[in-house]
Amino acid sequence: MSTAPGGVPPVRSAGLWTVVLGVAHVASVHAFYPESVRSVVDGGVIASVDADPVLTERRGVGFWYVTSGLGVIGLGAIVRGHEKVHGRPPPATATVLVATGLWGVLLMPASPFWLFLPIAWLARRSANIGGRSGHH
Repeated sequence: MSTAPGGVPPVRSAGLWTVVLGVAHVASVHAFYPESVRSVVDGGVIASVDADPVLTERRGVGFWYVTSGLGVIGLGAIVRGHEKVHGRPPPATATVLVATGLWGVLLMPASPFWLFLPIAWLARRSANIGGRSGHH
């Protein structure tokens, strides 16, 4: 991965690290919610989450786990694209990442939600550096 003129280097990219976090989230669904994944597969995948009201909660856990991971990947891709063009993440990136991390940590202290905080720090740092260098 190369850095576009004025872009954020990949190792310091809040966008790239957000994508990595989202990919790890999606890839780990089998490790954290194997019963949910197995139940969705046993239900035929398509329209399976709500197909059996008795299994909706079990199936929904894995569904929402993967769905939130896909959302994190999308956020990271948007941030990375902005970093490449403007030399910094979008202005609200650090705030959104801190809010998400704190929300998760408050409800689940022993969780990877803490990982949002160093990524938010990278976003804040890149925003400050990009803003001082005059890139818009």
